[in-house]
Amino acid sequence: MYAARIVLVLAVTGCASANMTSGDDDDTDAAGDVDAEATIDAAEPDAPALDAPLTDAAMNDAATTDAAAIDAAMVDARVDATPIDATPIDAMCTPTWQNLLGNGGFDSGVAPWTQTSTIIRDAASLPFNPHAGTHAAMLGIGNNANDVIVQTVTIPASATGLRVRGYQCFVTEDIIADQDRFTATLETPAGAVLETLHTVTNSDVAPICIWQSFTWTAANARAGQTIVLRMRGTTNLAFLTRFVVDSMTLEWLGC
Repeated sequence: MYAARIVLVLAVTGCASANMTSGDDDDTDAAGDVDAEATIDAAEPDAPALDAPLTDAAMNDAATTDAAAIDAAMVDARVDATPIDATPIDAMCTPTWQNLLGNGGFDSGVAPWTQTSTIIRDAASLPFNPHAGTHAAMLGIGNNANDVIVQTVTIPASATGLRVRGYQCFVTEDIIADQDRFTATLETPAGAVLETLHTVTNSDVAPICIWQSFTWTAANARAGQTIVLRMRGTTNLAFLTRFVVDSMTLEWLGC
């Protein structure tokens, strides 16, 4: 009797185990803990999670990328005409020769020249007429002469060229070679020679006056420097040579 009950209990227990094993999928029913409908419910990945309001026009709105964000105000003054405006181009010019010499025709007295003797003379005191106006400068006035005339000028810092121009009439009576000499130099205010512009002796001049134009071009523009134009005439003890200049300019090249 007892043995029959034990067999019945074991049979019932084995059926229950079999039902649990074969019904595992039933444990995930609508009321279960791992229900497919509850776990992968449409409510979790539905439209509200990737809803249009999250990616709608408010997020990617024209307001984010509209003209206000890439406004002309962001790039206008930085790319305006100011950095490349016309001012630097307008400032450019064609360099020209400009005169610095004062009283180059010697017709306005002596200043700003300085002379060692009466070198600036009127027509009545010259052996021939000036090239222009009423006066000229004559060096080599007598025998054993050492005549000097100078003028100081300041060259602009932008100068790219320098020259002296004018007219000369050199006349000699001396037949002995190289006894009388004319020299034009550029010097420092202290008297140091920077450059010899022109030198000539009585051997190179004629016995009669013929006014001729000249240009003495400096090898260096002397930009920004204060310089002295010095002209000197020396003669020996006999037979004069007269070195006469007129209508002079000292010119720098630049803007």
